[in-house]
Amino acid sequence: MLPASRRIFLYWLLLLVPALVVGGAAIQLLRREDARLRQQGAEVVEARRAALGAQARLIVENVELFTGDVQTALLDTLAAAPAGGLDEFLDRWEKTNPLVRLTFRGAADGRLIRPSGGSANEEAQGFLRRFAREFGQRPPWGVRERAAASAAVDRDEKRQQESSAVRKVAAQNVTQAQSARRDLQQLAMTREYALADAAPAPAAAAAPPGFAAGAGLARNEAKLEAEITTATASDPRTMAGKLVKKDAAPEARGWHPQVIDGRLHVIGWVQPEPAGEVRGVELQVAAFVNRLAGAMPVEVVAGEGFALRDSQGRILHQRGSIPGNAGPAVRVPLAAGILPGWDVVAFLTTGYSSGGGAGFLGMGVLLVAIFVAAILAGGSLLLWQARRSEAEAAQKTSFVANVSHEFKTPLTTIRLYAELLEQGRVRDAGQGSEYLRTIGRETQRLARLVNNALDFSRLEQGKKKYVREAVDLREELGRLLDTHAPRVAEAGLELRRNLPAAPLPLATDRDAVEQIVLNLIDNACKYASAGGEITVALAERAAGGAEVRVGDRGPGVIPGQRERIFEKFHRVDDALTAEKTGAGLGLSIARQLARGLGGELRYAPRDGGGAEFILELP
Repeated sequence: MLPASRRIFLYWLLLLVPALVVGGAAIQLLRREDARLRQQGAEVVEARRAALGAQARLIVENVELFTGDVQTALLDTLAAAPAGGLDEFLDRWEKTNPLVRLTFRGAADGRLIRPSGGSANEEAQGFLRRFAREFGQRPPWGVRERAAASAAVDRDEKRQQESSAVRKVAAQNVTQAQSARRDLQQLAMTREYALADAAPAPAAAAAPPGFAAGAGLARNEAKLEAEITTATASDPRTMAGKLVKKDAAPEARGWHPQVIDGRLHVIGWVQPEPAGEVRGVELQVAAFVNRLAGAMPVEVVAGEGFALRDSQGRILHQRGSIPGNAGPAVRVPLAAGILPGWDVVAFLTTGYSSGGGAGFLGMGVLLVAIFVAAILAGGSLLLWQARRSEAEAAQKTSFVANVSHEFKTPLTTIRLYAELLEQGRVRDAGQGSEYLRTIGRETQRLARLVNNALDFSRLEQGKKKYVREAVDLREELGRLLDTHAPRVAEAGLELRRNLPAAPLPLATDRDAVEQIVLNLIDNACKYASAGGEITVALAERAAGGAEVRVGDRGPGVIPGQRERIFEKFHRVDDALTAEKTGAGLGLSIARQLARGLGGELRYAPRDGGGAEFILELP
């Protein structure tokens, strides 16, 4: 049979190895799952970024198309205005069209004809301050500007062709975009509003040919409506292409955006005849920007946001949630020739959760660690319980052997002396009396052993019953000491008493107190016989009740064993206790009886050497 230490090591090995294997396999599976979730999360985030980019590009195209529609309509209106009564037409147009901030006329060399430097109009003076230098040095309708404008138109057409696939992503926004573009085009081509405070136009300058009595507006609206109707319903860019390409007029035209003092200013010009007079208009940017809301998406997915920003980073329109401290996930600039420095940005405020990232793996490892720890703790508890049960089984076996030996010794003595008396092998009456006294002492010893065994059994089963009655503890303790004084003397000890002079009444169990004191005296006779004395003292406690002290002058108990001596079956493993017989139950039974009475039994080192047991009774 393997030694106990090797068996414990083997048990631990059988418990530890499977637990670690299970824990390691679980952690490996968690790592693989975490990697899969991370990859899946990265793919989802990338897909969301791609979708954001597509929507942002679609917004940019909507804004550019809206801008192109407005610019085309405004320049068409300028080009269609007749030379006769042009100033009156331009004055009415400034007052009635909210998209027109100011109109001007200029010579081919860049010299401004309208407005003039002596104009009292504050808006005209501001226009001169902003653009006079530009017109005087390098007019926007120069050759280079025409080439740049033509190149910009070509780039816009190419971008429209390349982005046809992207536009399919936001089909739900097409209807609104069509309606908004239609409204902007109609507004840009409007030459007059029926305003209450607007003065009636003179008859001679009411309208150039083709625009009289609103016929031009009606024809333009009918033509626009026909082109919108024939355009592809799901793709507003088809209609936009037709509107942009319909300009087949031989005149030169263009737009010139410029940022002045942090604000965008846009002027457009048209030159009906080569080297002829130039007509121009400055766009009312604020009114135009207000109408760009139709270019933004109607519905936005939760956690996403879009914003249209100007060259200074100011947000002009937004949809969805825009975080204040996070950078955009996607940025798409608008064409520099249309709205320089403007861009559309997209934000992704809530990303895809990949199982918590490091938190998922950390929590999983923690749970696995708790699981492995629970297995080890449970196995350790079972192992400890098995070891304890094994130790208790060994102690009970030793108890049975010791009790059997304890019973056998007095029985053998009683039988021996009884046979001597029966056979008459007694020299004289004195020897016979000695034999009888020996039989009596052994009978008492046997009775104590039986009582201890019975008390141990009752205490273990919780069946011990206490009968409390009024007892004079001084009288009972004196009688007990008188009865057992001969036995103490035979052990070579002197019994000293310290009892009060007055009676000490107490409500307690007489037999339990007697059993406790007898066990303490018996313990002193076994292990302190070399001390020469046993002292039994009785005193009244200040808090009520009584206190019994049983002291000796033996070797005492080492500090590490002073509480363990009250454990059942426990005996101090040294030469002194090894030489004495016993089951290790006396002190354990005595403490349990004391606590059953509501008191306590404790050990204290005695002054001058030795041991002292203190019984406190309530």
